[in-house]
Amino acid sequence: MAITTIGDIITGNVPVLESYLTVDPTEKTAFFESGVLTPVPYAADIANGPSNKASLPFWKPIDASIEPNYSNDIYADVAEPRAIETGEMDVRVAYLNEGFGQADLTVELTSQNPLQSVAARLDNFWQRQMQRRLLATCAGIKAENVANGGSDMIVSTTGGFNATGFIDATQTLGDALGTGTLSVIAVHSYVYGQMRKEGLIDFIRDNDNNLLFATYQGARIVVDDSMTVSGTGADRVFTSIIFGSGAVGYGNGSPRVPVATERQESRGNGGGVEVLWSRKTVLLHPLGYSFTSNTITGNGDADTGKRSASWSDLALAANWTRVLDRKQIPIAFLETKVA
Repeated sequence: MAITTIGDIITGNVPVLESYLTVDPTEKTAFFESGVLTPVPYAADIANGPSNKASLPFWKPIDASIEPNYSNDIYADVAEPRAIETGEMDVRVAYLNEGFGQADLTVELTSQNPLQSVAARLDNFWQRQMQRRLLATCAGIKAENVANGGSDMIVSTTGGFNATGFIDATQTLGDALGTGTLSVIAVHSYVYGQMRKEGLIDFIRDNDNNLLFATYQGARIVVDDSMTVSGTGADRVFTSIIFGSGAVGYGNGSPRVPVATERQESRGNGGGVEVLWSRKTVLLHPLGYSFTSNTITGNGDADTGKRSASWSDLALAANWTRVLDRKQIPIAFLETKVA
């Protein structure tokens, strides 16, 4: 009986597997669709560049709290122009890969091809990986805000999720809130349950009455059980994150070989194994922050050979420095308890 091989899902010289990866995940997940993760040219340029680190210059806002000059007709009275101030955000590219293997004997005995199933789900896998990196990044920003920012991005309530807590959290944006920047609130499923019980949710449907997504006070709701939960039982504290449009820049790089397959004939005691490798190069960076790269571990211990920040690296306060005013960062955190 002929067995299914990786060649069965390759047509000519064009790997069908690779076509799954060319679908940009910006069209697939709520975080991308809502504008939280925004594809921006600078992120793609850096991700496609020769270095895994870069400094992104920006113009600092003009301080309108300083009173302007008042003209007069005194010849000797000379006005001094203001300096045009600039700043930099340090960013770091991540080089990611994952491999999936199947034994020939498994395919032979079951008449199933696991790699075909994997190929159909690779795009979704990488979407969820980006979501995990986003949440780890937010954990680091929150930790940095506690350590150095006086927790001015965080509001804690004494009870469960409620309108007062949400409004207080959004008010940390100050007058920037008036620009209508809020687009998403990411919550744990427990918090989502609280919101539903209290009748706080609006459901958006299409013309055929099919549910598209849920919103709360105009912000799209994203439910993810990877959201931070501290404590246990009745003492649990849930962290929800409120995002504005453009809160995080996102860009894809171009791995030299995005999809590769290999045969390992000696594996399975000579029975043979096929392995599929998938690779992604990405830049995911929050507006208004520099990534200091103080600790870079990748999948192991910190050393000079590590190039990519792990989830735990992204969650470290010491790896982040805020470089913009609080009002210019469209992110806020809401801590709620068990109702």
